[in-house]
Amino acid sequence: MRVLTVLIAAATLSGPAFAQERAPRTIAGCPADPVPFYACAKEKSRAFEPPRTPDGRPDFQGYWNANRQAFNIEAHEQSFAYQGGPTLIVDPPDGQVPYQPWAAARQQLRARNTLDPPSIEFLDPNAQCFLRGVPRQMWMMDYQFVQPAGSPFIFTLHEQNHAYRVIAMDGRPHLGDRIRTWMGDSRGRWDGNTLVIETTNQNGREWLDNVGNFYSADARITERIAMVDRDTLLWEARIDDPAVYTQPWTMTFPLRRTTTPGFQLMEFACHEGNRSPQLQIRRRGAESR
Repeated sequence: MRVLTVLIAAATLSGPAFAQERAPRTIAGCPADPVPFYACAKEKSRAFEPPRTPDGRPDFQGYWNANRQAFNIEAHEQSFAYQGGPTLIVDPPDGQVPYQPWAAARQQLRARNTLDPPSIEFLDPNAQCFLRGVPRQMWMMDYQFVQPAGSPFIFTLHEQNHAYRVIAMDGRPHLGDRIRTWMGDSRGRWDGNTLVIETTNQNGREWLDNVGNFYSADARITERIAMVDRDTLLWEARIDDPAVYTQPWTMTFPLRRTTTPGFQLMEFACHEGNRSPQLQIRRRGAESR
C-alpha cells in the first residue's frame, strides 16, 4: 500500500504542479504571484474597457485557467507530495487563514493525516470524487464562462469532475437553509465592470485545499471578478464565517484565457469502481492489526 501512496503523490505532482513551475513571472504586466498581482491588477482593471456582450455587459465568455494548483492556500515549501507556492490570501496581511483556536487545531490535525488517512474524515473529499465547492473549484483545470443572450443566468462549466455553476443574475433570493449542495447556491450582479457572486448553501464538507483548510455550512462567499485585459481576469473571494474565523478574509489569483485553437473541455471524471479511498484507509487499519 505504500506504493499506492507514492503513486498518488506522484500523480499529484505530475499535473497542474508542473504547469505552475512553467508559469510566467508576470501576467498582464503585473507580478504573477497572487498577492502582488492583486494590487497591480486592481488598478489596471479600473482603467480597462472590456469587450461587451450584446446587452452591454462585460464579456467573460471563453475558456479560463488559473494555471495554479493551490495545494495549500497559505505559503508553503515544496515537499514530496506538494509543489511549493505563495499564499493566496491578500487579507489579512500576514497571508494566513484567521481561524478560531478550535478550527486551527482541526485543520492542523487534518494536515498531519491527509496523506495517510486513518479514517474517512481525513481524506480530501475530492479524492472521494466529490466536487470541490466554491471557491476551490475556480482554480482547478480549465473551465468556461457562458453568458447566453437574454438569459437571467451566467454559467461556468468545469473540466474537473464535470462541475458546473448556475449563477442567477435576476435578483432572486437564495434557496432556503434546508437545501445544501457541494457547489452551493450562487447569486450574481454587476458592479460596474465587475461580476460579483455571492454563494451560500454549501454543505460544509468542502475543503479549500489539499491540507484541509475549511469553512462551515454557514459560510458566505463573495467573489469579485474583473477583466484586467482581454486575456486576464482578476478573481478574488471574501469568506465570511463567524463560526470558524475571527474575521472575514480574502483570497485572490489571476485567471488567464485559454487561447489554444480548437480548445475544448476534456472528458474528466472519477471512474466507476474507483477503490483508491477505501485502499488508502484500509492500509492504516491493516497496519494496526
